[in-house]
Amino acid sequence: MQASRINIKLLTITPLILFIGSCLAQSEIEDRIIAKWISVVEMDSLDSSINPFGDSYSKVELNTTIIFDTNDMVFINQNGNEYNANYSIKDSILTIGNRQYIIIEITNNKLIYKDKNGLLNKQYEFKRAK
Repeated sequence: MQASRINIKLLTITPLILFIGSCLAQSEIEDRIIAKWISVVEMDSLDSSINPFGDSYSKVELNTTIIFDTNDMVFINQNGNEYNANYSIKDSILTIGNRQYIIIEITNNKLIYKDKNGLLNKQYEFKRAK
């Protein structure tokens, strides 16, 4: 009887701890992304299932600046073309406008994300502006 009470308590407390942990991780990502980011490189490769010659990688240096604001707005300047859009983050999915990206890495100085549903497996790397 005593063992079943302990098991029930553990089953009740464990999901609560996991939920709190995921909320803290979510807010940490949201806090880190609020900054001005400057592009370092864009890398893409064709999926090997659609490229009969194997993966082919290419790197492009972009002139892109992205500013994530605290009010869920993002300002993008890409080669002199300026855009404003809404953004949101859920788990590791970054949505800018109607495009979705998977956040691969975010630190205080580096942001890497890739296209979620693109034909090309594009990956974008940014550094935090000083």
